[in-house]
Amino acid sequence: MSDPIRFDTSLPQLVASLKAAYHGDLAAAEPIVIRDFEGRLGVILDIPAVDLDGLNSAVAARLGPYARPEDPVRGRNSAGISRIVEEAHAAPVLEIEGMNIRLLDRRIVGADWMARPVLEPGSVPRIAFVSIKGGVGRSTALSIAATHLAQAGLRVLTVDLDLEAPGLGATLLKPEELPTYGVVDWLVENGISGIDGTFRADCIGKSSLLDGISVVPAFGSQTLAHPADALAKIARASLEDMREGTPLPLRYQLQEMLNSFEATGDYDVVLIDGRAGLHETTAAPVLGLGAKVLLFGINEPQTFQGYAFLLAHIRERIPGGTEWEENAWFVQAKADSGDAEIAQERFNDLWSTEEGPLIQPEKLGPDDLDLVWVDSDTPTPLSQDPVPLLRILNDERYRSFNPVENRVQLDKLLVRSTFGALLDWLDEQMDLAK
Repeated sequence: MSDPIRFDTSLPQLVASLKAAYHGDLAAAEPIVIRDFEGRLGVILDIPAVDLDGLNSAVAARLGPYARPEDPVRGRNSAGISRIVEEAHAAPVLEIEGMNIRLLDRRIVGADWMARPVLEPGSVPRIAFVSIKGGVGRSTALSIAATHLAQAGLRVLTVDLDLEAPGLGATLLKPEELPTYGVVDWLVENGISGIDGTFRADCIGKSSLLDGISVVPAFGSQTLAHPADALAKIARASLEDMREGTPLPLRYQLQEMLNSFEATGDYDVVLIDGRAGLHETTAAPVLGLGAKVLLFGINEPQTFQGYAFLLAHIRERIPGGTEWEENAWFVQAKADSGDAEIAQERFNDLWSTEEGPLIQPEKLGPDDLDLVWVDSDTPTPLSQDPVPLLRILNDERYRSFNPVENRVQLDKLLVRSTFGALLDWLDEQMDLAK
């Protein structure tokens, strides 16, 4: 009995079925594969119509439920195909079973993860703070970065895109400083009642921690006054808007929002707090906002597993993915003083991983699941060009971060002792004098 087709094997099985059933030059047929919302596959080939029936039968038999229900194989001259062929020009090229294909990956959610990265910075520098897991001190580091840059005389705008676990508003603003609206309100209202200068101003809170720090929280005082509406607004905030019949993805809505704030001329730098994990709302700060990206993680297996998923997707599934790496830096959070060498090696291994889609997994043996994670293992020598890694030390004095109530946590010497590598990086990126 053959193994059933699963999501991970469906693409190779599709290509294998085409190779077996088509006796012409499959590469010359320029396969365009469409994966629908549910994961079913279809393919468009530049072949004679007479060959389609046999290929349809072969693909349907091989893929079973993973084949498009009606005509999984269509020719370039079939009705309605020209639009798809045109769209495929921007699709990534994958090598599957030795065959190059273009993949159009249809999604109900997660479409922003398929977009080409925005690599060119705007007129105002943007820095995105993102992480695979929560609880790594990402928002704390952003707040420290904001105060450091403000102390250097820069006008800093911080924006909370962690819509489901917001924190910047409460961290950087006193309750009376919270603005009326926040990011969630912007994303709801921009598709209904519209945005004007008054609404924009009502989304910005001025922090009394330091002159020069402004905050766009996830939620404003209006939501706090009507807390039962919060989840209803979150449910709508990440949806596409419709503009004159054309869908407007979340990344474009967030670009519009940031552009609107920056157009006031009031800010020298924008710091963006992204959501933890690989949710749709994380795609924009990682790929779609033209930001320098700080990838936070602690020296634990789940960090490297999660970032392996992210980096493999960016490298293999989206055009321009490898170029994006020039705009990304790893940040080892909550770092211990004694793990610098082995942590550097693990981040090096993650960054240099080049796992292609053709690699077939070996059969697991009885001992293969006995994973041993030993921090005392002797690390192998570092590569000549280690991946840039910023280290933020594990400091109990920042476990409960509340600078509004505890200004000692913003003491320059204390901050420098824990966040020194991050501060130096910020100075370099913003061309600040030492």
